[in-house]
Amino acid sequence: MRILRILGKFLISVGMGVLMFVGWTLWGTGFYTQGQQNDLRTEFAEAAPLERGEDDKPGHPPKGYDPGPGRPVFLLKIPAIKMDHVVIEGVGTEDLKKGPGHYPECRPGFVKPLCTEFDEVWPGEKGRVVVSGHRTTYGAPFWDLDKLRKGDEIITKTKWGTFTYTIFKKTIVPPNSAAIVVPGNNAEIALTTCNPKFSAQERLVVFGRMEGLAR
Repeated sequence: MRILRILGKFLISVGMGVLMFVGWTLWGTGFYTQGQQNDLRTEFAEAAPLERGEDDKPGHPPKGYDPGPGRPVFLLKIPAIKMDHVVIEGVGTEDLKKGPGHYPECRPGFVKPLCTEFDEVWPGEKGRVVVSGHRTTYGAPFWDLDKLRKGDEIITKTKWGTFTYTIFKKTIVPPNSAAIVVPGNNAEIALTTCNPKFSAQERLVVFGRMEGLAR
């Protein structure tokens, strides 16, 4: 009987440890991300205006704009799911702990497969802006991405303008699909996250097309 009691206490302790680990993974990591988001939002708000040259196009970032990993680059708002996050540059493991990440081109500070050989696309530009984010941990910014419908708005606020995209398609692709980053002839945005929830078996991708400069 004494052995059974000891075994019972051991199993209870193990069970409590597992529950605490799961709780931290699903919810506790969110406290870290929230703190990071608060700092990033302040940094973005206080950042000096970008210096522009005579050849820079209105509604585009200045030539040579190349923020480093983990830097805040724009605000992402999706009213339909009440999402409002700062997007950082980079999609590495440590980057995505801070918030959604903008997929960069392969330049100093970024290495394959976490970068693309295509020219980097920013909000307001022709091509496809790609943003990745967690769905279940670290604040789960893309938790409700599957609830978005055709016609819902995706709003990006940058240092060179505010741009609104209208959702026109959702799709599910293999986790290693490279088609997501292939630029098109339109000004688009692609939001990508794991699918289904609590699994990395697939990728859920939501596509939006830019409607023009938002007021």
